[in-house]
Amino acid sequence: QNEVITQQQPINKPIPIKCGYEKEILAQQAPTANPKVRFDAPKIAALSDIHGQFGVFVELLKNNKIITDTWNWNFGDGHLVIPGDVFDRGPQQTEALWLIYQLEQQALASGGRVHMLLGNHETMALYDDLRYLNPKYEKVAEQFGRTFPELYGPDTVLGAWLRSLPVIVTVNDIMFMHGGLHPDFLELGLSVEEVNEAFRQSLGMLRSELREDPLLNFLYRSKGPLWYRGYFRDTDPINSDMLDRLFEALSLSHIVVGHTSFSGVFQHWNGRVYNVDSNMKRGESGEILFWEAGEFTRGTFSGELGEVPAWVE
Repeated sequence: QNEVITQQQPINKPIPIKCGYEKEILAQQAPTANPKVRFDAPKIAALSDIHGQFGVFVELLKNNKIITDTWNWNFGDGHLVIPGDVFDRGPQQTEALWLIYQLEQQALASGGRVHMLLGNHETMALYDDLRYLNPKYEKVAEQFGRTFPELYGPDTVLGAWLRSLPVIVTVNDIMFMHGGLHPDFLELGLSVEEVNEAFRQSLGMLRSELREDPLLNFLYRSKGPLWYRGYFRDTDPINSDMLDRLFEALSLSHIVVGHTSFSGVFQHWNGRVYNVDSNMKRGESGEILFWEAGEFTRGTFSGELGEVPAWVE
C-alpha cells in the first residue's frame, strides 16, 4: 500500500514478509561463487524466461511436482536449471527471485541443486537498460530512494546472490545457457569457468564500459551466450558442421537454451538442441523439459508428461 517498512534483525533468523509473498525468507550471508561448471545428476528439469510471471511459474512447478503446494522443494536429488530472464516484463519478478533463492537452499539440503543462470534481462537491468521493466518497479525504486539497479546492488541480499551466479553450466554432458554459443566462441580460447567469472566481475558495469573491452563486447553481444539466436533464426545461423565443432570441443551431448520464445518445449537439430523458453512471459501457460535415464520428456502446464516434439516451421 505504498508504504516502506523498515526493520532490523539478525541475518540468521527468518524475515517475516508483509508485502504479498507468502513465505518467510531466511537470508544467507553473501554467497561465494561456485567455480564448478560440470555436474552429474540422476534427473534434470529445466525452464526459462519467467519474466515476472510468478503465478505461472509456481503452478508449473507444482503441477510437475518440482515443488509442493506450500512452495517447498519436492525434486529430491534432481537438478532444476533456470537459464535466465526472471527479470522484466511481468509484475512479480521479486517473488520469483525469492522463491528460486529459497529453493536453491532446500535443494542442496536434499542432495539436489538449483542452477539459476543469468540471462540478458538480468544483465540489462543491472546496467540500467530499463526498456522492459514493469512500471511497478519504477515506483518501488522511487519509494526506496534508489535507482532500480541499486535495488540489486552488492549491498543487497538478492544483489549479492545474483553476482555469484553463472551463465553456463553443464549437467550430464548437457550444456545450459540463456541464448546459445556461436562457434566463434571457441576462438576466444576461454574455459567456461573463465566465461562465468568474466560475467560475474562485469555484472552492473555500464553498457559503454562493456563495449570498450573486446572480450566483454563479444560476450554481451549477439554471438555471446546471453543473446545468440542462431540455432533457430537466420541471423548468424549455425549449421550441423558448426554444431559438431562445438559439441566435440566442449564434450557435449546436447545444448539447452532459453531466450527465443516458442509455444512450448521442442527439440531442434535432430534432438541435439532443446528450447525451454515456452513463452511464459505472456502470463498464460508454460512447459518444462525433463531428462532422466537418457530420455527427454516435456511437462505441460497441467503436469502431463509426454515426448518432446520436433519443431516444424
